Amino acid sequence: MSGPLDDLTRITEVDKSSMLQQIIGLPKQIEEALSWDVKLEVTPDNMCICGMGGSAVGGDILCDYAVQASDRQIAVVRGVELPKWVGPRTLVLMISYSGNTWEVLDLYKKALDRGVPMVGITSGGELMRWCQRDRLPIIRVPSGLQPRAALGYLLGASAVVADTAGVVEAIYDLKRANLAMSDLKENLSPGVPTEVNMAKRLALKLLNKVPVIYAPRTIRTVAYRWQTQINENAKMLAFSGEFPEMNHNQLVGWVEDERRKDFVPVFLKTIASSGSVGEKMGVSVQLIKESRNQPVEVELSGRTVLETSLMGIMLGDFVSFYLAILKGVDPTPVSSIQELKRRMP
Repeated sequence: MSGPLDDLTRITEVDKSSMLQQIIGLPKQIEEALSWDVKLEVTPDNMCICGMGGSAVGGDILCDYAVQASDRQIAVVRGVELPKWVGPRTLVLMISYSGNTWEVLDLYKKALDRGVPMVGITSGGELMRWCQRDRLPIIRVPSGLQPRAALGYLLGASAVVADTAGVVEAIYDLKRANLAMSDLKENLSPGVPTEVNMAKRLALKLLNKVPVIYAPRTIRTVAYRWQTQINENAKMLAFSGEFPEMNHNQLVGWVEDERRKDFVPVFLKTIASSGSVGEKMGVSVQLIKESRNQPVEVELSGRTVLETSLMGIMLGDFVSFYLAILKGVDPTPVSSIQELKRRMP
């Protein structure tokens, strides 16, 4: 029997702005971005990536990967304070899809005053103009997308910079991970029936709940991406956290708070978490079940941290899309964010 998510006509009617095509286009974006190049005049000791919202997620993924793949420090700054350790031997990567993110522009001024080397990644705006004015390297990405839908371009461009700078060799592993993600998207597409489509089944489980997504620290960005995509695409409250950190605080709420029935914990599991971390996650899940809540457990595939991250992100993007379809809301517009920007001084 076909379900509400198997009505392809309804999906097209609700998805007025074609978010589906942007989700499906993620592997192609990465492939294109990895063909770009950048010329650098420095060989840094570390890297600081500055960005906000969807523009910074590519940096988050790269940071997670570098923990195991590099002996150099990579840190992501979401805000307006440039860390004191950022100096002449640090490469600062300024990422703003629109080029007009005020926090990134504020950090740009501080980095310029400090005399640290910078690279810009943007589709235009003030960041593009400032980089051109100051003769700084720029990677210009295609315009016309929502920042969250340009992840492939921003991640690929960030990997090119990091690889070129010698901070972390990410391009080879990213190409391999991209191939695996390309295969996965076929299994999650609208033409695949609900009974065999993991993303559709998960969306049905999360509908009318407040999801709280947990992932092992090695892929914490995947949980964060699930949260933000559900926030923006499905227009739903959602939150995220890390495992095992949640065992030391949030577990109490899941077991003892009577309001927990309105929320649903989602545990993202990986092949790498099948050892001690996986065993402890299983204990946490069991405790929550005994408190009369039904956690959602998701097995993510992937041979490496990077591959697991990308495949987990692809799955989460589809889940958020199908939640939007179930609610009957166009996934693309984010009117509240636009209103916030309009009111900002």
